[in-house]
Amino acid sequence: MPSEPTEKIYELITMNRQIGHTYTVKMKDIPSPFIGVPVGSTNDPDKFVMDLTNTDPDEENRIIEGNIADIEYMEKC
Repeated sequence: MPSEPTEKIYELITMNRQIGHTYTVKMKDIPSPFIGVPVGSTNDPDKFVMDLTNTDPDEENRIIEGNIADIEYMEKC
């Protein structure tokens, strides 16, 4: 899948705080995509946090934080 424009990704993440859709998020330099609900960070407007749903069922939910600029693409699940 081609890279998404950064402006579009910022817009999707900002809107997702209210909507709560699940996305597949592919980060640059990380081979496997993440699946979860990405929302903007309350501490830094250039970052996002994501509650992952594609983790081992025996693990507690994992939450990651990353730079929005490092997202290669986002696709709604």
